[in-house]
Amino acid sequence: MLNVIIFLVGALIMFYMALRSVRARQQLRTKGVCVQATVSGTVQSRDGAAYVLEFTTAGGSHRLPKPAKGKSFAEGSVVTLYYDPDAPEKMFVEGDKSVLGAELLYVGIGVALLVLMVGIMNR
Repeated sequence: MLNVIIFLVGALIMFYMALRSVRARQQLRTKGVCVQATVSGTVQSRDGAAYVLEFTTAGGSHRLPKPAKGKSFAEGSVVTLYYDPDAPEKMFVEGDKSVLGAELLYVGIGVALLVLMVGIMNR
């Protein structure tokens, strides 16, 4: 019985993580600032390689590093960026598949845990 509870809790955590990621992305799309940013190059950040996004708003010019996970954008390309002006590290680049990949991974692991739980229950 303890195994079933462990698998169920694990699956619920994975589904929660996927939902949290989807909601954060949607919140940036609806309440964040949408700008066209230019990829000006790459830098080394504490999380590894990152591409630098430059854009201008009424508040001035900005340069934000975005971890280069998933799709890398060519230098000079223009991307649609949604970000929270109060916390610029919270951002979403339209077309960046790494976010969607993480959400799918969470759901996949959650489903796998549920399947394993059912398998244990039927023994």
